[in-house]
Order: sequence, then C-alpha cells, then structure tokens
Amino acid sequence: MMGCELKTQVKLDYIQDFEMMFERMKIDRPREAAVYYVTLVIDCPKEFSDFLKIAEEFANITRRPLETGRNSLLKNGLIAKVLFSNEADEDFGRESYLPAHPRAVWEDSKTDLKKVIADDTFRVIENRINEYNKFYTSNFEKYGIKLKRNGNVTLQYSGRWILYNVLSNCLESNNGLKMQVGGERFFDEPFINYFKKFLDLDTKIQLIIDNTNNMDAIKKLKEAYGDKLEIRCFSEEISGTMRNFVFGKEIAVNGIKILPETHDEPSYIGTAYVNLQDIEVLDDKFNNLWGLAKPVKSPQNK
Repeated sequence: MMGCELKTQVKLDYIQDFEMMFERMKIDRPREAAVYYVTLVIDCPKEFSDFLKIAEEFANITRRPLETGRNSLLKNGLIAKVLFSNEADEDFGRESYLPAHPRAVWEDSKTDLKKVIADDTFRVIENRINEYNKFYTSNFEKYGIKLKRNGNVTLQYSGRWILYNVLSNCLESNNGLKMQVGGERFFDEPFINYFKKFLDLDTKIQLIIDNTNNMDAIKKLKEAYGDKLEIRCFSEEISGTMRNFVFGKEIAVNGIKILPETHDEPSYIGTAYVNLQDIEVLDDKFNNLWGLAKPVKSPQNK
C-alpha cells in the first residue's frame, strides 16, 4: 500500500543517486545500502520497522537484505553506531546511527562517477546534493551528531567515518584540525586522499602519529603542503590505542582503537563532544601531547 501510513520524503531519484555513488565506491549491496542511507538522512526514523516500510515500498527490499545494506554502510564508514548519549536533549531511538555527510560522500565519489555517467545526469545529482545537505543538517545538526551545544554521544565507528565527518566540517568552516592517529594505515589509500582534500581546502593541520615507518609519504606531503601541515611522533608504546581529533572549537572526538584495523571493520569506540568546555579540555590534552611529541623531519633534514 503506497505510503503505508508512513509519511516519507524519500524519493526514488534520491535512492538511485546514492546507489550510483556507492557502486563507484565499491560498497557491497549498493542498492540496499542506498535505501538505508537515504532513509536515514531524509527521514531519520527511530525504528527499523519504519526503514523497512520505505525499503519495501520503493525497492521491494525485505528485512535481511536491508540489514545487510546497513552492515555494509557501517563497515565502510558511511554510518556510525550510537552506543549511548549523555546529557543530551535528543532521543536517538532504537535505530541509532549517524550517517556521513552527503556532501562528503559526493566529494569522495564524484570523480569516479563523472567517468561513467552523462554530463547532464552528473549535474542533476550535483544540484540535488544541496537538498540532501538541508535534510542532513535538519536531522543531524551542524556537526552530524544530532547535538547542538550540550551533551555528548558515544559511538562505534570506523576510521573512514571520522574522516568523512572531518571533511564535511572542513568544507563548512575552516578552523584548523588537530588529529592523533595511528601512523600505519593513515598513509595508505583511501585515507591519504581525504587528508589531501583537507589540505587542499587550506585547513591547517597538526598531526600526531605513533611511528615513522612512512617517511616517503610524509616527505611528499610536507613538500606539497609546507607549513599547512605539521607532523609530530608520539610512540605507540606511550600513547597506546588512544586516538583524538579536535576540530577547531567546534567538535572533538576522543576514542580508542578496539579491533584490528582492517579496511572494512568498525574499529573505534569514541565520544564526540560539542560542549565548549569539553572541547577546551581535549584541546589542552592534545596540546600537552604535542609538546611532548617529537617533530618529524624529512629524511634529508635528519
């Protein structure tokens, strides 16, 4: 029955847009993933049964395939799972996931997409991104975690989800970025590409890594971006599995690595903060680590 007593703003065009993007990003089950992602961004239902009604109505997708699509999104960093929230006005509901910003997804897929679709189709999708952005901001607030300026939310997420979040925030306002990350995978694809996008936006970055095994990649980045990028090393023996990211005075995430870092597993649990006092505390902690960390010099400067 059309509508199934559920008022939805989802359109088939929206699903098809993201199905094409997800195909280019080599996401498993791109159609099922697109249905779930679009429904989350546009309608933000609180119960899985509501997602299912929309999936059945628009794409004849049943429970198990839709669950598979959701899992694919989680593995690929396109959604993060909310574990609990604290002091927040927002009721997350039982189906508690936070999507990556549609604009960040578009930025990540548009170059590949342009190669395989007609120019006018490309422009139509590009123009619709503004619609998706409005829905996203309405449902998930400016920083993508459903909170304005109070409370915090604890998430399970992948390295890619946090980089999508950073990218969308960098596109929105250019405040500088402080990150503490693992040194190994960060310099591999696709992570290095996101990093270059931040730097191309003229974002000034302070980066703490836990080893210097990727000196060639570090050297190339330093040569390309100069003073916009400062890198220091704080060994993993000292820092352990802790990971931090502070985006200006806007948002901070403090997390720990929980699983082996493979390409397709959510591997962090972290808390995202929007309270200015909390961000200040994490900013101070980062600055203290920065002071203790050793500057990373290019090989020829050693």
